[in-house]
Amino acid sequence: MPNPLFLQELKRLILIKTNIKVISPSDCRIISSSVQKELKKNISETTIKRLFGFAEIKHEFSKFTINTLMEYVGMADEQNIGKKALDLEQVPEDAFEQLRARAQRITYFTLQNIRNRCSVPYEMTIARKFAKHDLMFFHSSKYSFTSFISQPGYGKSILLSHLVQQMFIDEDAPFKKDIVLFLNADYLFNKELEELSLEERIKTRIGLPQHTDLIAYFNDQWLKHGHKFIIILDGFSELVINKTTKQKVFESIISLVTNIDQHESIKLILGMRSTTWNRFYDKMRYSYFLKSKWFPGNYFNLNDSSNVPPLTEIEVEQIFQKMSPLDFTKISDSLKAQLKFPFQIQWYYQLKEEYPAFDSYTNIIHYEIISRFIQEKIYNSTYATEKVLFCKKIIHLTNYGRRGYSVTKTDLIKELPVFKNAYMELLTDGILMEEKHVKSGFPSEFVRFIQPHVFEYFLFTELYELFNQQMDERFFELVHQEYVGNHVRFQLLQWSVRLLVRLNKFREIDAVLNLKLNNYEKNYLIYFIAENLNYRNKKDPNLLQQIKEQQLHKLLMKQFIHFDFIDSYYKDAVKCLIDVADSEETALYYHAILAIFDCLSLNQAKILKRLEKMEGLKCEAKNWDINPYETIKLIYLRIKDVAIAENQNLQKIEDFKYGGKINGIRNKELPDMRQVISYLLIFLLNLFYGSPLEATKIISAILREHPKLMKTRKFFSIYLLNLMAQACARTNPSKKTDQMEKILTQLYADESRVNPTLYAQSVFLSLKAEQSKNRKDYATALQYAHECIKIYKRNDLAINELFTYNLIISIYKELKDDEKVEEYSYHKLNLLDSKQVNVPVFKSTSFI
Repeated sequence: MPNPLFLQELKRLILIKTNIKVISPSDCRIISSSVQKELKKNISETTIKRLFGFAEIKHEFSKFTINTLMEYVGMADEQNIGKKALDLEQVPEDAFEQLRARAQRITYFTLQNIRNRCSVPYEMTIARKFAKHDLMFFHSSKYSFTSFISQPGYGKSILLSHLVQQMFIDEDAPFKKDIVLFLNADYLFNKELEELSLEERIKTRIGLPQHTDLIAYFNDQWLKHGHKFIIILDGFSELVINKTTKQKVFESIISLVTNIDQHESIKLILGMRSTTWNRFYDKMRYSYFLKSKWFPGNYFNLNDSSNVPPLTEIEVEQIFQKMSPLDFTKISDSLKAQLKFPFQIQWYYQLKEEYPAFDSYTNIIHYEIISRFIQEKIYNSTYATEKVLFCKKIIHLTNYGRRGYSVTKTDLIKELPVFKNAYMELLTDGILMEEKHVKSGFPSEFVRFIQPHVFEYFLFTELYELFNQQMDERFFELVHQEYVGNHVRFQLLQWSVRLLVRLNKFREIDAVLNLKLNNYEKNYLIYFIAENLNYRNKKDPNLLQQIKEQQLHKLLMKQFIHFDFIDSYYKDAVKCLIDVADSEETALYYHAILAIFDCLSLNQAKILKRLEKMEGLKCEAKNWDINPYETIKLIYLRIKDVAIAENQNLQKIEDFKYGGKINGIRNKELPDMRQVISYLLIFLLNLFYGSPLEATKIISAILREHPKLMKTRKFFSIYLLNLMAQACARTNPSKKTDQMEKILTQLYADESRVNPTLYAQSVFLSLKAEQSKNRKDYATALQYAHECIKIYKRNDLAINELFTYNLIISIYKELKDDEKVEEYSYHKLNLLDSKQVNVPVFKSTSFI
């Protein structure tokens, strides 16, 4: 008969290969058929039943049976498995050292098994610092047992493997002289040892004679030599046992703890999933003695029945650095938060393996991880149909999330009583969890999704089905209105957008973006769309053609017209969309917007790089009345303090200010995207070649071209009013300036009428600083100005920062505070030096 340890591993690998979580006698036929189909070798259903304990073993398994099953699971030769650990001939003759060697052999085998089964390369995993601290305390305490409890996928077994290696095996291990026995529960709790107590089973495995008292023996060793016996049991979820046998397992553990009593020579550590722990704890709930012998750890959470906390950001960074060459500081906070849950790390690793060059900074990776998790754990698993029914039923019982996220167990089970196996697998695989709530003194069992994101996924799919798989205006309005004030609303919008991109239904995206979203949400959603497009572009060669046919970029540009130069998501969305531009014209739109960002930062390297990227679009740029490439080139030369001769663009702008025409559309029409960008480029050029007075002329010229602008509350209309007030406040403050300030104050105060961007608000704040200075309210003016400085520094808006310094300097000059004038002049010069810009360039004090 092969080594029992070997047979346990063989059975485990068979279950993994066939994706069977909880084996039943009927599954043995499936395994037999699978072997026949794959290897063309026959292993009977009865033989498989004998292997898994469903039939009596009358004789040893033949070499053919063992070799065939090993070939089926891709297992190495039995004699070579853990050769170093399994070689008993080298065990010292000393009895105690023989026990140590046997325990070490089993421990090494368990460690190797964990390494082999790790969902990412084991070397990319790390030791958990909290576990080390808990063990150090537990080892020297009077507690008899402790437990590491978590939901599935929290890396509990990996945690234990590192803990054993670090604390008991390594050369510098603090407890190296102890005997540690680390093994899976199924190596102790099987039919072979069914009639024995847990104490007797342990003695059998380590080779201690049955007539020897386990506790007395190790207590004697501890008193004489300081050796402790540490028993670590993991893998309870893999026990193939029924409900009755499970209770016997729990009782045998409790019996061992009771026998240990006050002795400190034996320590028991259990690794359990939360559902298993809850059932075990029910056996000891009312025993003061047992609870007094249990060390719950420093992070025990009663609500989740868990004491394994999520990874810290430092731990996530350690894993990330082993897994990805990307700078950890550059990844989004949301992704960092997701990777704190170890089960998500394996899916992130898979994505990085498939698309090593793809770096995402929005939630796209999170949604891919959740999607893959659900596909594997539900849709591609056994009892898939029944599992989906359970998940859908939870959504219906919560009235589509309106009644919270948990349901009573009785309500969930009563309509699906025949699907017990599916329900148990949902608990085992970490999809669902049971919890007890006490109402009116009576405990009630509730069921909920462990991960709220899985709830959101099924909520989305059910809403999608409710609308007959049509995501139109009615669908999005329902989501927007029904879940207002609930974070689920924005998650549902992202699930919707993700599916629309996957289905190439780009026209429907317009309905999402036309919702009354704030600017942050809109910018983020556009960025999310852009990253999904880039991700799909790597898989779908026809994507760009679909984008062009459905005019997606035209749809998105309509949403981009608010030009938020402060929100990083706006800028990142534009950068991302360049990669899926369907024409040179589209690419030039996006480069022109980014060029404005570059010029506002005064970063010469960025401006030069932008010009290099726009070099290939020079022909397209000539089709514009205000050539964006030539405009940015003029600004770059000005920053470099290079003199230029007469320029066609500059002449066009001069003509425009005095009544000339530069646009194809006239008078009553509102400006389109190209025109708005052209006007912004004119304002930008005016910063380097004009003055605040010239800015007022430009605004007047724009209003001559588009008289309707001042009759609307469009972003560009309010923006122009802000610029006009700003220029007037600096050049010729008057009652008209006060009137414009009052109008802007009223508009910004009414969120139902205006949705100002962060950048527009900062420009308005600057206007208030100017106006406060004009009213001689210097304290208020300085307060507003310093707030502006913080905003502009944070967002690398160097030009705006410089002009705010000009304002502060002028205030202190009026106050005759020479020391402060010198201080802020120094700040201004330092900023110019850092940007390597010549000072005389900036005589203007207007804003873009």
